[in-house]
Amino acid sequence: MLDKSYDAPLITNDGVTIAKEIELDDRYENMGAQLVKGEAITTLIVNSELWMENSVLVSYPDREIYQKDIEEELNIRSASVSTLLKKMEAQDFIRREKVSYDDRLKKILPTSHTVEMKEEVERHIALLEKRLTAGIKEEELRIFSDVLKKMQENMELTERGNRCG
Repeated sequence: MLDKSYDAPLITNDGVTIAKEIELDDRYENMGAQLVKGEAITTLIVNSELWMENSVLVSYPDREIYQKDIEEELNIRSASVSTLLKKMEAQDFIRREKVSYDDRLKKILPTSHTVEMKEEVERHIALLEKRLTAGIKEEELRIFSDVLKKMQENMELTERGNRCG
């Protein structure tokens, strides 16, 4: 909850909104907080854009995605998502298309440019994977994969233990 002197308290869990409201009394602490805040907002925006691009690409054409879906998934305000979508549209990553059953709704779709980029990235990943696994037997790769899964499980248990303990 954010207590604003000029308005009613605002209940939110939108990280950008919260970060924008941070201001400390000590001048030097506040300068540090402002630097961290700027970096946090930039990171959130970049991660949000990546999530949106990936979600639109991964789910297309099996699932329709709307702005509301993004707001809920990323837990950020409509205005923030709208700004990000406009930026992505201007950069030819997405396009928005009206739906016939509701004039207020617009589907978010990848552009042909974005689909081509995705295909290119997938080709590069396949080539890299081929180079990385050259000369390694299937059994060795299976064992390696099993070990990595166990390590990941150990990390998750450690994280849960640190939060609970």
